[in-house]
Amino acid sequence: MTDVQLRKDHIKLLNNELTLHTPDEACGVLIGRKEQSSIIVKIVLPIKNSRPSDRSFELDSKEHYEAWNRADEEGMEIVGVYHTHPRSKASPSAWDRESMENYQILWVIVGVDGINGFEWDSCVKSVEVIEVD
Repeated sequence: MTDVQLRKDHIKLLNNELTLHTPDEACGVLIGRKEQSSIIVKIVLPIKNSRPSDRSFELDSKEHYEAWNRADEEGMEIVGVYHTHPRSKASPSAWDRESMENYQILWVIVGVDGINGFEWDSCVKSVEVIEVD
């Protein structure tokens, strides 16, 4: 993929998640669809971090399951995950890189310097984040 499209309200929600949960990481899923080389996000869904820490996250299994069902019911899919870096830049940590290799889906990281997208394709690759109306 080459880009992920997030609405202005999605970006605001992601930035609010960073502020609201600091000093711990916040996390959630991105629900939408894939179109050619783009991911179109329709829903940003916060999910409880079942392992609160300022260095890692774990999606609550019950809420993650409910998110899969919601996406399916709405004719979409979980196209990505997001998490925050409350004390660092929006780039993958060593733990993120290892997790990305195991869970090959779009990763959006919200850091003190903004929002960036990444995917695993034999290595970590950047995905352009595009703000849409």
